[in-house]
Parts: sequence; C-alpha cells; structure tokens
Amino acid sequence: MVHKAFMYALIICSLSYPALGQVGNYNQFPGIAPAHILDENKAEIAFAYSLRIIDSDYNGPLIRLRNGTTNVEQDFFCTDNDRVDLDAVNTFAGGAQLFVVRWYDQSGLGIDALQTITNRQPRFIPDATQPYFVGDGNNDILLVQNTIGNVTDNGAEATIIGVFWASDRADSAFGGDGPCTDRWYTHLNWNDGNVYWDCGDCSPNSSRSFAHPRPTTALPNNRLEAWGQYSFIRKDVPSNATTDTRIVRLQGIERLNGGIPQNQRYSQVNRNFGICAPVANTAGTGALHSTVRFTEMIMYNRGKSDAFVIPIEENQINFWNL
Repeated sequence: MVHKAFMYALIICSLSYPALGQVGNYNQFPGIAPAHILDENKAEIAFAYSLRIIDSDYNGPLIRLRNGTTNVEQDFFCTDNDRVDLDAVNTFAGGAQLFVVRWYDQSGLGIDALQTITNRQPRFIPDATQPYFVGDGNNDILLVQNTIGNVTDNGAEATIIGVFWASDRADSAFGGDGPCTDRWYTHLNWNDGNVYWDCGDCSPNSSRSFAHPRPTTALPNNRLEAWGQYSFIRKDVPSNATTDTRIVRLQGIERLNGGIPQNQRYSQVNRNFGICAPVANTAGTGALHSTVRFTEMIMYNRGKSDAFVIPIEENQINFWNL
C-alpha cells in the first residue's frame, strides 16, 4: 500500500499546460498537516498574491500574462515545486516580452489585482531563481479589485507581508496617493535611500522611516541590496487612547516602530488599492510610479501581532532563499 503522505506529495500541485489546466485538490487527505503558509492564516485577510501556491485549498492559476508580440493572454499554474510554471511561461513567450494582466488572489475572496489597459501592464520577468514583475516607473499599475477602505479597515489598520526588491529611484510601491496628512502608501525607496511607511500620516515629526541602502549601493555582505522580505504593519494600541503604531520589519528584524495619531487615516477609502503605484484621484491613474519588483504580497485588514507575522516571514524567507 502506498503511504498517504507519499500520495499527498505526488498531488501537491499538478503540471500546467498552455491554455488549460487545473491544479490538484490539495486537501485530499485532511488528516495530514497543512502544507502551505495560508492554510491556517486567513483570519482578517484582504488578499493573497504570489508566484507560488500559498494556500492548499486554492486550485486556480497564479497569474495571467499577455504576450507583447501577439497580444494573446494565458493563465499560468504551478508545477510540482509550488512555483509558477516557467517552462510553460517561456514557451508561451517565444522570445517576446510578457506583461501582467491579472495577479490571482489565493485568499478565497477572489480579490484579484488587474490591469486591462495594455500600456499600463507591468512587465513579467521569468527569472528561474526569482520570478517577478516590475512596473516601468511611468504609468504601470495593477488595481486590486477592492477598495482601500476594505483592505485597510478604513485606513486605520492593516498588515502587508511580502517579498520585494527595493527600487533605486524615488517612488511608491503600493496603496493610495493623497496629501501628506492623508496618503496611505510606502516609499521603497525614496531618493534619500530611506524606506517610508506613510499609512495615513507623513508628518515630518513622526517616526516613519529608516535608512535602507539602495540596490545600486555596493555594500559587501549586506542583504539589503538584494531581494528582501518586508512586513508593513499599522495597528491599534489598546493601552493608548491617542496613538496607533506603525511597524516595518525587514528580513524578520524590526527596523521601525513609531507612533501615529489614532484618528489619522486615509480619507479616500472608496478608491482601489494600487500595486506598482498608489492610486490617485481618478481610479486607474496613479502617481510616483514604481520600479519595485514584486514576487509575493499578502495583506490583512488588521494590524497583526508578531506571533502571527513571524511564521509567515520565516516561510517567505526560507522558500525564496532570501
């Protein structure tokens, strides 16, 4: 008799094929321990995007790409190593550039990130070690199909846990644009080489940034010039009636922990949440467009504790060899 665990490993992810395919049902054997990081971590989730499978119940594609030469679109699934099927991607590309049409939500909510306007679609890079997509720094943006209010508890709380490569130019990686006392996004990096976490407040006297060498900075043995695992957290402090907390963690280490006025939050809560740029006054447009690289992005609409965040951070660091 074949052992259940062996059979489970065999069906963990089916092969993908051009223009069709379904991923196998991951929970064939519910008695076996969860195999993916979201299996028991979906409470208060807003969306979950990745170029790998991160939830055992998810059986859909990871990403939809457009061939820049033919304009044909196709969904891509994972292979048996849980990553997006780059063999299928490269076959589809045939040497052409590829662009992201849709980044599929694995949370179970169906909140995909989408861009139907071809000249605003980020470029997909099928790197064998670290597949990713990146905006052109001009007008590229993916629009999360939910409002900023819903994914951030009306701007008051949220947690973003992701795998990114910081840009070497002044830009904003995601969120919503607005005046300094209102906007909800991060600079990754700004032109001073700092990471800024402007989650409803960017007043000069606030603790909202930390020094972060840019990728072009040559610093031996400094992991900050490569891919990194980042967590951005804004949460309520029950013991303090006037101040919330903003936290940034990098590679599992807290780099920023500062206060923010409790009622200071993003006012334009009915806009979409932007990726590759913050959404601006008109839905579909953005400012401060990014050249940050994206591989994985999990978001919760509440500020999560260290005990919740750390296992996800460790999983991302280990899986992506950061």
